[in-house]
Amino acid sequence: MALKAPRYVCLSDLHLGAAYSTLTYADAQGRPDPTRPSETQVAFGIALRQLLSAMDGPPPTLVLLGDVLDLGLSPMGDVAAAFRCFVQTVMQEGGRPVFAPRVLYVPGNHDHHLWRIAQDQQYQDALEQGRVQDDLIKHTALFEPAGEEAEASRIGSAMLTRLASRCPGLADARVDIAYPNLGLLDASRRRCVVLHHGHYIDPMYRVMTMLNAQAPGRSAGRNPASVTVSDLEGQNGAWVDFMWSDLGSSGLTGAGAGKLYEVMRDAAASHDFSQRLAALLVAKLDQNFGMSGSTDVFHGVTVSQLVLGALDATLGRGAESQRDGYAEVMSADDVADLRWYLSGPVKLQLEHAGLTPAALDFSFVFGHSHKPFEDELPVAGFDRPVGIFNTGGWVMDQPTMTSTQGASAMFIDEALNVASLRLFNDPVNGRIPPVHARGVGGFRDRDNPMLEALTAGVERSAPAWETFSRNAQQATQSRATLLLDEFFNASVGVIASARAGMQARAGAKAKASA
Repeated sequence: MALKAPRYVCLSDLHLGAAYSTLTYADAQGRPDPTRPSETQVAFGIALRQLLSAMDGPPPTLVLLGDVLDLGLSPMGDVAAAFRCFVQTVMQEGGRPVFAPRVLYVPGNHDHHLWRIAQDQQYQDALEQGRVQDDLIKHTALFEPAGEEAEASRIGSAMLTRLASRCPGLADARVDIAYPNLGLLDASRRRCVVLHHGHYIDPMYRVMTMLNAQAPGRSAGRNPASVTVSDLEGQNGAWVDFMWSDLGSSGLTGAGAGKLYEVMRDAAASHDFSQRLAALLVAKLDQNFGMSGSTDVFHGVTVSQLVLGALDATLGRGAESQRDGYAEVMSADDVADLRWYLSGPVKLQLEHAGLTPAALDFSFVFGHSHKPFEDELPVAGFDRPVGIFNTGGWVMDQPTMTSTQGASAMFIDEALNVASLRLFNDPVNGRIPPVHARGVGGFRDRDNPMLEALTAGVERSAPAWETFSRNAQQATQSRATLLLDEFFNASVGVIASARAGMQARAGAKAKASA
C-alpha cells in the first residue's frame, strides 16, 4: 500500500555547532569538531531518507523551528560549518535533494540574530525599491499569499542559502525566514497550524513586556488580549538578541557563559553528582585533617556516611524537587503561559488575517523546552481543544537523565493533519524508547492519515531507526558522563587553587611574624 508523503517536516532545537548537541561530532575526550557529523546525525539522515522514500509524493518542505543554529553559545564559524555538515548529511543524498528546494526557517532565542539580519535585509530591499519605512519590521506575515506572490512574502537568509546551495544537488536551495510565527492554512480555511519556536511562551524572553505592564498608565499591557506579536518583538527583540543570541561570537566571555550554561544547568539534580561530591569532600578531609572516610564519628556512623547524609539533606532534597520538575513536560505555570500566548498574541494574529479562531480546527507546534510531547489543550477563544505538539531538542546540556527530555520531528500533510515522530528520549536505567509515531491521543487521532502513514513508514524502515536509537543512546550517555567529569575536574582545580592560596598567605604571615 502506498503511503502518502508529508507536505512539511519540522525539526527544531538542533543547536548545530554546540558541543552539547548530539548532532555535533566529539572525540573520546569530548572535544567537538563541527566540520564532521556525529554518528547520531549520520544515522538520522539515513533513517529519515529511508522513511521518506517509503512514502509516495513530492519532496516535503523542511521547516526549521528555531535554535537550529547555536549562535547563542557558539562562534559563527563553528555554526556555519555545522550547518553545512547538516545540509550534506540530512538534506541530500548522493547529490539528490531530500526536501523541496525552499526551506522555511523560524528563528528562536539562540538564533534570533538571524531575524535581526533579515530585518536589516528587508529594510535595505525596501529602500532599493523606493519604499521608505519608519522602522524595521517587527514580524513577517502569518500566512503566505497565494500564487506567485507567495515566495516574495518571506525574507531570504543569504548566508544559509549560500551554505545550502553550495552542496552538490542543492544549487536551487533557498532558506527563507518567517518570524515569530509561521501559519499554515488549508484550502477550506477551516484547519490551521501555527508554528513558533516557543521562546515567547517563556516569561524569561518577554520580560520587557511584563515590565511595561507594571509601568504607570500601562494597565492595558496586563491584558493578554491586547499584546500583539509586534508588541512582543518590538519590546523584547533587543533583549533576546543581546542576552541569548550572539554570545557565541564574544570570545572568552562567550565561552565562559557557555561553560556556565552547561555545568550549572542542573548539576544538583544528578544522583551521581551527590555521590561524587561526597567522595571529593571525604578525600579532602582525609588529606587536610587525617580523617578517613571510615573513621567512626559516633555510634558506628562513619565520616563518609555523615557527609553523604548531609548532602542528601541539602543538595539531595533540592535535587528531588528538580527531578519532580523534570518528571513533567510542563508545569501548571508553563501551561498558563502557553494559554496566554495562544489566547492573546496568536489569536490576535489569526483575527488580523481574517480568520475566526473559534471556528478553526487548530494545532500549535513549538519547541524550546527540549521535552517532546503531544496533547490537546482547551484555550479561551477556541471552541475546540487545541492540538499541542512539542518538538523537544537534541542536546545533553545537563548530567541528569530524564525520561521527559528528548526530540521529535513533526510531519504535516497537505490537509494539515499533524503527527509526531518520537525520535528519542533520554535513556533511563539503560534503555531508550524506540522510534515511533504518536498523535495527541484524542479525536484527531481517529481519522489522521498522516499518523497512519508515519506509523507504517517507521515499520518499513525499522532497521535504520534501530541503528539511530543505538547512536542516540550512546551520544546522550557519553555526553552526560563528560559533563560530570568536567564539573568535578573543575571542582578539584578550584580546591587546589584555594589551598595553594591559603598556604601562600600562611607562609607570608609566618614570614612577616618572624
